[in-house]
Amino acid sequence: MAELRIENPKTTESFVEWLQQAGVKLPVRPSEEDLGVILDADGANVLVVDDNGLRDNDDVEVITMAIVLAVNTCGAFKAVQF
Repeated sequence: MAELRIENPKTTESFVEWLQQAGVKLPVRPSEEDLGVILDADGANVLVVDDNGLRDNDDVEVITMAIVLAVNTCGAFKAVQF
């Protein structure tokens, strides 16, 4: 099996810089128009959850929101409950 090597950022600042170098501006957010699509702060696509459509829509929504929460939290954005 191939080895996967990940250079993890050690601080919030380096995490944000790491993503910026990849062209991702925080905070990320779920698309209001396309279920499972995660966009960056500029509205650019970052990730599609369940791109083959095999999961239930409710599960896709939960997974999408969990990823958004995790990425934004690592980028020092605080979750706010409405």
